[in-house]
Amino acid sequence: MDEEMLAIMPDYVKWREMFFRMDCIFVGVAFLMECVFFVILYYGNLIEESTGVYLFLYLILPSILNVLIILTANAIRNRLRKDNTEMRQNLIPVYAMLLISMVISVTHCAFFSALSIYCIPICMTTVFGDKKLCRRVTTFSVVGTVLATVKHFLTTNNTADQVWIFPEGMIAVCILMIVGSVASKVLDMTEGQKNKLIDFARTSKEIQHQAEAANIAKSAFLANMSHEIRTPINAILGMNEMILRENRNPQIEEYAKSIYSAGNSLLYLVNDVLDISKIESGKLEVVEANYDTSSFIHDCYNMIAERAERKGLELKVECNPELPSQLRGDEVRLRQVVTNFLSNAVKYTKQGNIILSVDRQQNQGTFSFVITVKDTGIGIKEENMKDLFSQFTRFDLEQNRHIEGTGLGLAISRQLVDLMHGEIQVQSIYGEGSSFTVIVPQKIVDDSPMGDYHKRYQEIGQTNAGYQQSFKARNARILVVDDVEVNLKVIVNLLKETEVRVDTVQSGEQCLLMVAQNAYDIIFMDHMMPEMDGMETYARMKESEESLNKDTPVIMLTANAITGVREQYLQAGFADYLPKPVQGVKLEQMILKFLPQDKIQPVVTEPEKQEASTDTAVAGGKFLDAKALNNFMVLQKLFQEYPHVDLSSGFSYCGQNSDVYISILQTFCDNDKRDEINHCYEQKDIKNYQILVHGIKSSSLNIGFSDLSESARVLEEAARQENWMLIEEKHGVFIAEYQNVISGILQAMAE
Repeated sequence: MDEEMLAIMPDYVKWREMFFRMDCIFVGVAFLMECVFFVILYYGNLIEESTGVYLFLYLILPSILNVLIILTANAIRNRLRKDNTEMRQNLIPVYAMLLISMVISVTHCAFFSALSIYCIPICMTTVFGDKKLCRRVTTFSVVGTVLATVKHFLTTNNTADQVWIFPEGMIAVCILMIVGSVASKVLDMTEGQKNKLIDFARTSKEIQHQAEAANIAKSAFLANMSHEIRTPINAILGMNEMILRENRNPQIEEYAKSIYSAGNSLLYLVNDVLDISKIESGKLEVVEANYDTSSFIHDCYNMIAERAERKGLELKVECNPELPSQLRGDEVRLRQVVTNFLSNAVKYTKQGNIILSVDRQQNQGTFSFVITVKDTGIGIKEENMKDLFSQFTRFDLEQNRHIEGTGLGLAISRQLVDLMHGEIQVQSIYGEGSSFTVIVPQKIVDDSPMGDYHKRYQEIGQTNAGYQQSFKARNARILVVDDVEVNLKVIVNLLKETEVRVDTVQSGEQCLLMVAQNAYDIIFMDHMMPEMDGMETYARMKESEESLNKDTPVIMLTANAITGVREQYLQAGFADYLPKPVQGVKLEQMILKFLPQDKIQPVVTEPEKQEASTDTAVAGGKFLDAKALNNFMVLQKLFQEYPHVDLSSGFSYCGQNSDVYISILQTFCDNDKRDEINHCYEQKDIKNYQILVHGIKSSSLNIGFSDLSESARVLEEAARQENWMLIEEKHGVFIAEYQNVISGILQAMAE
């Protein structure tokens, strides 16, 4: 049945039930009427036959037949589906009423009244919109009327009554034909209206599909273009990062800082477009994490303070000191919203001040973060308020033509706040200024008052700076369990400067052997591993009598950092979890969180590095030494061989160290998993296939190959859902992409 027909189809189930109940009621009413007629005729001495014969012919026999009709109809109803598309169900109450009408017309004494009863099943057919059924029922009604007429003519003994039987029968036939004709015309009209409605529905659906297709194409275009533009930007920023880290020439450093500033500005614009496409496609999700309130406020302030100062604007921060010191929510997205408000305030304010106000709102046990950005800028006209959060919309273009931007910031902010179940309030007076307030529910982690946010941030900043930059722990020993060698090598290199002793193993079995031989301060455990995953390894380690690490904090390593996963791991007994790819700062913070304080040695400031030797590559001043230049050339060739590589991301996951990055690239190629993946694919070993592509997902992201990581993620999800058809569709493309990545790396590293 057509979708259009299904969309406009009445609720036949309701009408069937109503008609069937009406049939049952009608049988009961007919029985009662026969009883009444019997009493009247009996006491009026009008019964010509014996009482027993009359009761059998006119009361008992028709009642039995009617009950049998109802029971048979009900049995057939129960054998058929009762959904709205089962059209045979429509016939049952109609034909049941037709048969009941035949029984009554043949046996009833009130002859003409009994013949008129056939109008009921004819009218019932109009509800179901079935013209053929209407014609059949009309035909059967006429036949039943003729049979009843003949029967009454043959069985009556009164000559005077016989004279009127055939005329009455003919009148009844005419009435039934007229009713049948009217019902047929009604169905014709209904059919015409139904066809028009279907045509309209089809047209509307085509228009809707065209609009959806255009919207999808637009989103896909924005996403693809944003990705294509962001790829070379990331490569530029990655190369520029090398220059900033290894350059010794002040003039070159100044140029590199300009590139960094301009590149990041461009990246923010591109990311806005990418965020819109993600939101429209439903791929953007809120990821909650614990964060420090004062650090959040300071980050928002710090990101805009320099721009405000350059324009001569005063940027004030007003905070409620009673705010909880730690909250839980999507800090990244909330900061993006507040930064958008602050950025717009700076853009559209020529003189005066901008106030960032942070407060709390408690309502029925729910805590909400209340953040207001108020400016003394140009304000917003009343007629423009309704389009304020529309995409690509800007107002007073002639007046604001010098102000840069995509017109996406507020649109993204509204949708991000909606995702976080919050609200945005706007107040503005044109020519005087605007006020944007975001109210977002957050969870309280630490309810102790934040106090003076400036002072608290400085304390946290000093602590973190010491730990992140140069903490030493020569006597500490940790174990890292991961089946992917690239991930192990990244962690070892990230911790090299801390002097922590790092042992690594690549399976759960090896882990059990190590924990039986050595005592560790911390154990990092990968979740997805072949044969024995991280959860099982952890459970067996805790149960083993030989284990020396039953009380050692175990931190889960996982590439599936989704909402709620931390609670899942904590419930299983893990101390915490660390998302992959592992970032150096978060890794060190996690170690400092669980490492005994007596094993953390005093911070020792390293002496300033001497200027590079005379082995330089740039005429006119010292720039890069020979090793740094070689790394630079390798990465430049890598970008040429594989333009989609995100060098900036790869650097961030490798501690911003080009030597480490080159080393991890080599390890990635040395641990080529194509043969193993193909073997699992050919054997349809879906469990190990999932584990292998999961490893590629994290290891490829470690070195900046996000496209390959995304392809691996799709296959991992398909394997998790046992969707072999999707695996067959995507496997060949994935292997080819994997081959291209390895070839690109090896080609770039070739002498």
